[in-house]
Amino acid sequence: MRSTVAQPALLVVPIVLLTSSGTEYFMRLPQKATRLFIAVLGILLLCSIVSAATSVPSVIITEYEVSPAVLLPGEQGIISVTVRNTADRATLTQSYLSDTTETTTNIDINAPIDSVTMVGNGIQVLSEGYYRVGDIGPGQSIPLSFLFKAPAQAGIYFPEIWIRVSDARSLKYPIPVNVNSEVAIQKRPQISIEKQLPASVTPGDDFNATILFENTGQLSASNLKISVNSSTPSITAKTASTYHIDRLGPDESQAIAMAFSTDRNAPLGLRPVTLVMEYQEPDGSIQQQVETLGVNVRGRAELGISQITTDPARIQKGEQFTLIIRIENTGTDDAKSVDAMIDIPLPGTKEAFVGTIEPANDAPAPFNLQADRAGEIPYTLTIRYEDDYGPGEQVQNLRLNVYGSNNTFLILGGVLLLVLAGIGGYWYFKLRRKPGTGNV
Repeated sequence: MRSTVAQPALLVVPIVLLTSSGTEYFMRLPQKATRLFIAVLGILLLCSIVSAATSVPSVIITEYEVSPAVLLPGEQGIISVTVRNTADRATLTQSYLSDTTETTTNIDINAPIDSVTMVGNGIQVLSEGYYRVGDIGPGQSIPLSFLFKAPAQAGIYFPEIWIRVSDARSLKYPIPVNVNSEVAIQKRPQISIEKQLPASVTPGDDFNATILFENTGQLSASNLKISVNSSTPSITAKTASTYHIDRLGPDESQAIAMAFSTDRNAPLGLRPVTLVMEYQEPDGSIQQQVETLGVNVRGRAELGISQITTDPARIQKGEQFTLIIRIENTGTDDAKSVDAMIDIPLPGTKEAFVGTIEPANDAPAPFNLQADRAGEIPYTLTIRYEDDYGPGEQVQNLRLNVYGSNNTFLILGGVLLLVLAGIGGYWYFKLRRKPGTGNV
């Protein structure tokens, strides 16, 4: 809404008429011209008054709620109201008599509220009023609440909310309060939303949500339209993003099942999914209500083995060696306090504290052992850790090969000596004793 503030030039004519020269000039005018002048003057004055009035700020109470809806005699309750500034912006145009210059400026029309109080009218007001509330900008609103005590006698009471605004009209707004009375107070529809979500969601997992819409008011709501909007691209709706409910009568409810998917790289923390609901009241007015689904995205650590090595690479019986098991985190959250233990029938250190392993990283768990036996030795690896879901544990069955004593070269050397001795004997006895040498 745009309003125009009165131009200063329109106020010059009445001022001139108040002077003696202006009065003398007015008396000399013919009767017909005098009537015309008076008509024009009246129109100018009326325009200035209307223009100035449209720039005055005003406030209204857009909604209220009495809790509980029906009180017992002597019971305490709360009245909650929403005060709104109905003004928008004003256009201030200034003109000057010396020339034809006009200056137009858009200004906000704030509503400076001095006080907001409640007058009981038969109901005892327990809370103090609000003083020096301050300015409310164009289209803005503030919620206020008052504590009261119901009287001892049943009936319908009408306490009033008094709002005093500087340079504007004050407001008195009666609110019906039912104290154990059979008379029903007609209200607008009240749509409550109950959200059923998992306590937490792991990035990369899908999850379901059930939203229950219930009309707790005394009038029906029709043409309900629910739009689903996620604030992050990491959470997307697998089902429809818009839902429609034809009608919700008093005390009626309807549940809507929704399914969502999350990206594996979804940021951790509380991520909002917005539900924007619009519905129509019996008088045809459209109401809008915004609700938020808080999706708690929590990462989960997943530990496994990325590599197993030994130093030396070939373990012989009787040797000391180091078994190195690299533990990797393929999950979406840090694995904290990682501790690795092996159950193996060999002497040595069988526990290694690793610490924290971040997602997509690994860390070594070294074990210093003594190979006091040979063969294929089975053993068990146990990894304990913590993440946002609490303690976790991974258990894997593994095997280690230990070779026997290394006599291969000794055996090969003995065989080689026997071969050489055989060749030498053959050469001496066969090749050197030729016919006709006379050797016996």
